[in-house]
Amino acid sequence: MNSNQTYKPLNSKRILNTLAIIKICLLASILLFLNLTATYAQSVKRIEIPTNGDDNKYQVITLGDEGLLILSKTSKKTFNITKFDTELQQTWSINGDLEENQSYVDFSRDGRDVYFLFSKFNSDLYQIIKVSTGIGLMQKFFFENISRFEVSEFKVHNDFAYLAGMVKEEPVLMSVNLQKLQPRILAGGLKGTASISSLDFDEENNLLVVSYSVKKGRSSYMVVKRINPNGKIVEQLSVEPEDDYGLLTGKLFSLNDGTQLMIGNYGYKGYQSNGVPMSQGLYISKVDEENPEYVKLHSFTEFKNFFKFMSQKQQDRIERQISKKKDKGGDLRLNYRVLVHDIIQKDNQYILVAEVFYPEFRNNNNFYGSGMYGSPFWGGYPYGFGNMGYYRYYGLNSWAWNPWLWGGSRGFNNQQFDGFKYTHAVVAGFDEKGNLIWDNSFSFDNVKSQELKEKVKIKLDNNDITLVYSHKGKLASKIVRGNEVIEGNKTIEVGTEREGDRIRDTATDDLEYWHQNYYLAWGYQKIANKTGGSRKVFYLNKIAF
Repeated sequence: MNSNQTYKPLNSKRILNTLAIIKICLLASILLFLNLTATYAQSVKRIEIPTNGDDNKYQVITLGDEGLLILSKTSKKTFNITKFDTELQQTWSINGDLEENQSYVDFSRDGRDVYFLFSKFNSDLYQIIKVSTGIGLMQKFFFENISRFEVSEFKVHNDFAYLAGMVKEEPVLMSVNLQKLQPRILAGGLKGTASISSLDFDEENNLLVVSYSVKKGRSSYMVVKRINPNGKIVEQLSVEPEDDYGLLTGKLFSLNDGTQLMIGNYGYKGYQSNGVPMSQGLYISKVDEENPEYVKLHSFTEFKNFFKFMSQKQQDRIERQISKKKDKGGDLRLNYRVLVHDIIQKDNQYILVAEVFYPEFRNNNNFYGSGMYGSPFWGGYPYGFGNMGYYRYYGLNSWAWNPWLWGGSRGFNNQQFDGFKYTHAVVAGFDEKGNLIWDNSFSFDNVKSQELKEKVKIKLDNNDITLVYSHKGKLASKIVRGNEVIEGNKTIEVGTEREGDRIRDTATDDLEYWHQNYYLAWGYQKIANKTGGSRKVFYLNKIAF
């Protein structure tokens, strides 16, 4: 050391300050990284329509890059259809007339045209409204049909409308030539108790493809019929599992490469004391040939993450039970109801999302009362039309209102239906032979609905899958990659755009993937503002996700 230099000891306070700054910088970097990699949702734009509290007044149809349509009832005999673009700016608006007490049943989209079906339960007069989404041109088609036709499926394809449902607990399929307005009954002749599960189209061969859920004695299976435009059945095949099992529900999917897959619930042939069969798992079957290429059954006990919605203690207990049964060469008997989404084809895999639910009931001597039976959408039907209510679920989702899955009674010994409770969603990948490759799950936070409809929406980003649903004005999300969890359950607030607002209640909130990286959320809210005043609105939120 130079004798002329004076040694100065380091200031301990300065050292501590420097370390603190370094820690803050590191923490900020970590938080920035987490913010960039975590799920991020932001409300881009919101519009509100004042409402008097009628939670079934509006229907929303998303059109992707074209925007959206809103159908609303303006009086007992009039309706309005308004189109908005993707910036939620109004493009056009048209008004129309209805026959007295006619109610909205369903819609179908064929290219750039949207078709709305209206009818009245005790009448045989039906009306279809065709709307060109580009310019708002409207056409009306009137035709007579079978009275008390309980419609479960409505599709329009190449100027033919197809209606499927039940008449006096018998499945009915009919077509209507929209140019000649000629109704025609199609494809009868099934033995046993049956209901129509789904309608699809074989574009390559110009065929209507219909799937039926059939129960005959102790057997339950699916039947697929392919029908040409003249109403002739050109092919019929049965999809049946091994002897010990039955196929309880089924939904048919036509993929872009022409492959046709059927997916649904299966169970053992044994029944519960109330006559309802027990659902054991999911099956997948390839049915685009004269005979099914395969029927693969996957018990829920095979899934690695199916029981993750339970507490750890419950998971441990059921895993012990499963292991004990497998050691004896058997399988633990289960009973889960599953709502199957449309299948997605990606990278030689079939990706499937299914939501697990159960119906809840409460004791009530009033058969109709409130809930689904007593909240008719636009009125007119004794069984209710709460956003398509009774009719929509009879065949489409199979579990609800199937004439034999419920044990043949809608009264349930004075127990009134009180909604569908959702427990969790399952997302799984299958190879082209129907083998299970991976699975994951997404738990619901106390979600209950009067309607059985898809809650979870998914977004694919390379190998990552984002699952998201809307509940009580909030978004819940999770990101998975195969069996891995990239980001756990996360709740995101989606508020209003007025300062001082407090959302007091959100009802019938819905969420759809819209276009690009945008989702559309809508529903009914009661909002109070701290500066005074309150309002009831129907809202539309454009959300970047």
